[in-house]
Amino acid sequence: MRYSSANHSSVSSSSNPQAGGRRRVMIWLIVVLLFAIWAIITFFTQAVSMAEQNKVLAQKEKERQAADASHKQLQYEVNRLQDPEYIGEMARSKYGLYLPEETPIISGDE
Repeated sequence: MRYSSANHSSVSSSSNPQAGGRRRVMIWLIVVLLFAIWAIITFFTQAVSMAEQNKVLAQKEKERQAADASHKQLQYEVNRLQDPEYIGEMARSKYGLYLPEETPIISGDE
């Protein structure tokens, strides 16, 4: 009897490694599936975040271009204000100021 019970336990243990192998494969597949789901969710959330950041970047780029254009215009005006002829022209047209040797000619249209 003793001999037969040992033989019976070895027969039942030979079927367990096959079931254990299936269990390990199922656990491995579940882990891989969970990782794949996590990766897909992370990919889509990052894609949405990147799209939002690209919109913000495009808006900031437009603002920067407008600021650059304004800066160029102001720099042009500053450079013109360094020119004595331009200053004289502005004094004559806006403020009615003339050099002592100049005689103003006033037209009837103004």
